[in-house]
Amino acid sequence: MPKIVLTNVTKRWGDFYAVDNLNLVIDDCSFVTLLGPSGCGKTTTLRMIAGLETPTSGKIEIGDQVVFDSERGINVPANKRHVGFLFQNYALWPNMTVYENIAFGLKNQKKYTKKEIDEIVKRVSHVVKIDMFMKRYPSELSGGQQQRVAIARTLAPAPEVIFMDEPLSNLDAKLRLEMRSELQRLHLTTGRTFVYVTHDQMEAMTLASKICLIDNGVLMQYASPLDVYNYPNSLFVADFVGSPSINFVEAIGTQAEDLSMNFKIFNKYDVIFKFNSKLNIKDFRKLEDKEIEEKELEKERIKSGKSQVEKGNKDVKFKVNIMTVEEENRPELTDDDYIIGIRPEAISIVEKGGIEAEIYSAMPTGMETTLRLKIGNYLLTGVVFGGITYKLQEKVRIKFDSDGIMLFSNKSTKLIGTGTIKI
Repeated sequence: MPKIVLTNVTKRWGDFYAVDNLNLVIDDCSFVTLLGPSGCGKTTTLRMIAGLETPTSGKIEIGDQVVFDSERGINVPANKRHVGFLFQNYALWPNMTVYENIAFGLKNQKKYTKKEIDEIVKRVSHVVKIDMFMKRYPSELSGGQQQRVAIARTLAPAPEVIFMDEPLSNLDAKLRLEMRSELQRLHLTTGRTFVYVTHDQMEAMTLASKICLIDNGVLMQYASPLDVYNYPNSLFVADFVGSPSINFVEAIGTQAEDLSMNFKIFNKYDVIFKFNSKLNIKDFRKLEDKEIEEKELEKERIKSGKSQVEKGNKDVKFKVNIMTVEEENRPELTDDDYIIGIRPEAISIVEKGGIEAEIYSAMPTGMETTLRLKIGNYLLTGVVFGGITYKLQEKVRIKFDSDGIMLFSNKSTKLIGTGTIKI
């Protein structure tokens, strides 16, 4: 199977950049999800690789073939790229049976005999478990069955790469879960490279071997699902990935001689943050300033290019959402201050010690309960496992029981490191 390489790929309409200088390598036989909020450029990226959209500039390679190169004037049409595409709208022919829908693309290629077409249709229909519906019409099938027909039709010509643009969004929650499992098995049995677009981070986490997180046309992080979850490289990534969402806490303080951080949080509590590995904040700040300076120089260099158009949809610094009961005028954090990121499952209810909190809301789902915890005017989200009942306004004590607490720079929004909090 081919490796896909995108080099400095940009797509813009006027001064609106849908994709901004994207560099990406999709390995052979991998399952990569393009994840991000609506309008971030993930579908445009998918369509450019498939040949359904022409990039403004850059280079795209699929295996040994250069399918697009703006400098050399290469643009291989979609039907010559040996790829399959599964759309959000299954686009099945209503006047054709399941068999005829799957065979349609093979008949159009005119290189298969009738016997070969019959063998291929039977094989792919068996793979997606619809071989018992071959004489039915799409209107006689459920949504999940129609989706399987669309997958079989995509698999029939044996494409080297399969692109999927939110194919599960039309299904109900239970069927989506079932189809995620089926897609995982399909990826294993076919050995194809899958590129999958979604705005649902749960789909991305459960399906992908790698997540490509995009915002405003810019690649934010490209890593395995657990790395994106446990080691997000910025506040945006940490906030976007995870359900329930991560808690952000403002932290003001300095580093001690033993390299631990002494912080005040919730305007009240003094805590000690210890990094999992030795890290000197002064060294981090020097590197941070250097990276910011290099980015500014790179922007100026790009602006000076003859064909360069200034980006209209400008990149803005991520604004941290600190949850509070009521709006309050809090002092703005300076560039020397920090943001602590705490995943909901890192919050534990304890008998003694810790921080006093009040149950603001409790939402049991059976095996777990999602809690909103009130600390002064601040709110935290926690997840407690087990069938425990909590009453509203009940007083509890909490601690942060994890070595995966994250510390971010308020200046660059970048992850500084992970560690533990001692109250």
